[in-house]
Amino acid sequence: MSKAAAAIAMLALSADAALSAVRLCEDPVSSGLVDGIDENKARAAALAQWKAKALAHGEGYASWRIAADKLLKCLPKGDGFQCVAQAKPCTIEQAPDRRELRQKRLGI
Repeated sequence: MSKAAAAIAMLALSADAALSAVRLCEDPVSSGLVDGIDENKARAAALAQWKAKALAHGEGYASWRIAADKLLKCLPKGDGFQCVAQAKPCTIEQAPDRRELRQKRLGI
């Protein structure tokens, strides 16, 4: 068997076992206005405050990376900066296999 044929066979076998992931999101969470001595510190503080509030939904919801509808804005304020972070906290869950759903629906 050629390498290409073996690779195709492996992909065909693994496709049945693959599960899809779904992103589940909650209502938007805001850090509120957060001050910092420079933009980087204010930005980091706003993200930390957002994460602390997002944790109310559970550990899996505290990732800014997978949050939806993200907004992170910073503006100069006096001798520093003020930032706000707002986003919908989300988590990733595995969706059940279609065959599993069909079996449950049919009572098999």
